[in-house]
Amino acid sequence: MTRTAIPYCLIFGAMLLVALSPEPAFASSGGALFSSGTNFLNALVTLLSSTWVRLIAIIYVIFVGWRVFRGRIDMELIVSAIVGLILTFGAPGIVDSIA
Repeated sequence: MTRTAIPYCLIFGAMLLVALSPEPAFASSGGALFSSGTNFLNALVTLLSSTWVRLIAIIYVIFVGWRVFRGRIDMELIVSAIVGLILTFGAPGIVDSIA
């Protein structure tokens, strides 16, 4: 073997050892977030209505406004940005009004 082949063999051996080592399966316990689909969806709604997502949306609106000001945006992107933000942040209100 050459000098460069030895480290590659060691890396391959370590990866093979990790891949073949037994690990306990956590399928039965589930975990807090993925124990049911309802918990996951509630966590997703909480994430989408958090302060950080609102700040990212505000930065996105500023970016779209800057592109409009520079004249480097088409109307399709403006409409899709506005509709996407309305549906993302208005979804709980829309569903509550229907239900």
